[in-house]
Amino acid sequence: MALVIYDQGYRIQTPVKSMFAPRGVEQLAASARTAEAGVDRDHEKDHVDQIMHHESGSQTKGNARKAASVYSQTSGSSTTLEHPRSYIPASLIMTHPVQAVLQGSKIQSALYKMKQHDISHLLVLSGAGRLMGVVTEKLLLQYLSYQGAQSHSIEDTIEQCYSTQVITATPDTNIRQLAVSCVEHQLSCIPIVQDNGNLAGIITRTDLLQSLINNEWLDSR
Repeated sequence: MALVIYDQGYRIQTPVKSMFAPRGVEQLAASARTAEAGVDRDHEKDHVDQIMHHESGSQTKGNARKAASVYSQTSGSSTTLEHPRSYIPASLIMTHPVQAVLQGSKIQSALYKMKQHDISHLLVLSGAGRLMGVVTEKLLLQYLSYQGAQSHSIEDTIEQCYSTQVITATPDTNIRQLAVSCVEHQLSCIPIVQDNGNLAGIITRTDLLQSLINNEWLDSR
């Protein structure tokens, strides 16, 4: 499972975080996780120390010391197995087939297609079918509302209304990771692309919220 960047229609190997810096959420979350891990380790170590102090008998003390030794060797690298319910692949909640427009399409056509399908996102494809970007209703309306020296019209093309660098995900990516990415990078949707580059679907923030309500994938452990 992975997040992948497409730039100008081609998959690139650059890590997502090096091109799309988190908006402060990751740093806060990392600090919270570090603090929580430190408290947990201190609590567990105190518990082990109490066992060593109160248990009687040389064999019992030896076992306690062994447990403390094992703890000290593994506490820094221990991993928590993910609860099965917490793993939901993107393929289960994505919308497909995907609605798209071709490069060079007029804004009027894009807005009409959004209204026709009651959606607010369209993938932008090249003539060869490569993913070139994502255009949203919000971006189109922002472009049309721009007040400058040259007025903008619905007869203009969509080419000034989207970025050619797109964060995508593979169908097996955990939707937890997608939710975090939407918050970190302020994404309203994430295209789902297979390893061979074929479009598989799209997931929006609305899809993630509906999944949260229906499947409770953020339940406490």
